[in-house]
Amino acid sequence: MKIYEQTAQLLREQINSRQLRPGDPLPSIRELAARLKIGRNSVIHAYMLLEDEQLIEPRPRSGYFVRSHNTVQIAEPQPQPRKVEMGALALDIIGAAENARLVPLGSADPDARCSARQFFFRRLARLARQAAESDRPNSHYVAPPGHRELRRQLARRYQPLIAGLGADDIVITNGAQEAITLALLTLARPGDIVAVESPCFYGSLHCIEALGLRALEIPSHPRDGLDLGALEQVLGRWPVKALLLNPSFSNPTGACMPDTAKPELLRLAAAYDISVIEDDVFGELGHQGNRPLPLKAFDQDGRVMLCSSLSKTLDSDIRVGWMMPGRHFDQVNYLKYVTTLASPGLLQQTTAEFLADNRYERHLRQIRRRYQQRLELLLAALRGWPAEAVPLVPRGGFLCWIELPAHFDGDRLYREAQQAGIGITPGSLFASDQRFRHCFRLNYSTFDDSPLYRDAIRTLGDLIREQL
Repeated sequence: MKIYEQTAQLLREQINSRQLRPGDPLPSIRELAARLKIGRNSVIHAYMLLEDEQLIEPRPRSGYFVRSHNTVQIAEPQPQPRKVEMGALALDIIGAAENARLVPLGSADPDARCSARQFFFRRLARLARQAAESDRPNSHYVAPPGHRELRRQLARRYQPLIAGLGADDIVITNGAQEAITLALLTLARPGDIVAVESPCFYGSLHCIEALGLRALEIPSHPRDGLDLGALEQVLGRWPVKALLLNPSFSNPTGACMPDTAKPELLRLAAAYDISVIEDDVFGELGHQGNRPLPLKAFDQDGRVMLCSSLSKTLDSDIRVGWMMPGRHFDQVNYLKYVTTLASPGLLQQTTAEFLADNRYERHLRQIRRRYQQRLELLLAALRGWPAEAVPLVPRGGFLCWIELPAHFDGDRLYREAQQAGIGITPGSLFASDQRFRHCFRLNYSTFDDSPLYRDAIRTLGDLIREQL
């Protein structure tokens, strides 16, 4: 066995035995070479071998780290269509987000403490004052598809990613949630089957529940997203009407489908003649500044319906979203009209002016770095937890999925954490049954090294130990 192979085997054993845990940094090339008294090239080749095996990953200017998915296996659902019955737990969690007494690790809200948000709301206030003081108020609905300049600005932003996109290809909505609801209304009728990735954002499951649809939950890889092999099997077995997924830094796992897999997904969609609803709200938040190509970029026949908003990049209070319905444009435009008639004109105008300013690009660059730094702080804090609590390390967004042994009760942890003044999101919400009850989700968008967060993480660790 060559020296680099021996070195790789040594590290492989440390990873498999959990001496090195997911998210742990590896020694620098120079440090490991000195420790083992071998050449640096041997260390480089060893790291390359482990990277090819998907055991470790490089991070620019940070070195190599143990990848998260080696020890974590997302529970594999049995692909059967299910009626979704989510209950009131999600509304309880949304309400808890407004509780200032809770350490905010539960909701999926971004860090709103930023100058770009202040700029947005100052612009909104200025436009509101002008409207209030005008002798000739321009009082009318901004009818679907929405504010022309806003659609033009959105088209300008997406054109480097989606060739040929124009303002007339976009419909403005009240957030991404309305966009997803309009897409489901367009594609399916009560009793129809919608395929979703599993785990799946509970807001999407609620839409499916409210519309009387059935969810067919497809296993997802914790790093690369939807399992295309499993998708092909269920498409051959069940009359699926649509596929709904979050391919770029998904909620809750942070998984990101490789760009190389996206044409294959659309090949399957075309073969079985289904449309794809793409939730792209986290797409701008790659930690290394990488913007994954949306599925819509590979769409050749208009079957992809991209849905997004500013809710995850700027502020959840800004209920301005958009969608690119493709060949379903006319039906979506009509449904937008008959369901909500229009979206607020002042918010649309403010968003148009905001996107026209380069301030938003600067903001995105800043928060990508900020979320990467806060993730590293969180992972460092989690090293004090029991080894059975395994985090998936996302490459974007601001959510971290934690998996524990199958007997663990995440709902109990949620209740006990609330009593201790800490907000988390239990994993049971992210499926139509209880298959992720042993998991939970953390939000690190505002996480820092303050006593507030250190104490919260320590308390959660103690509560976890009580169940193990």
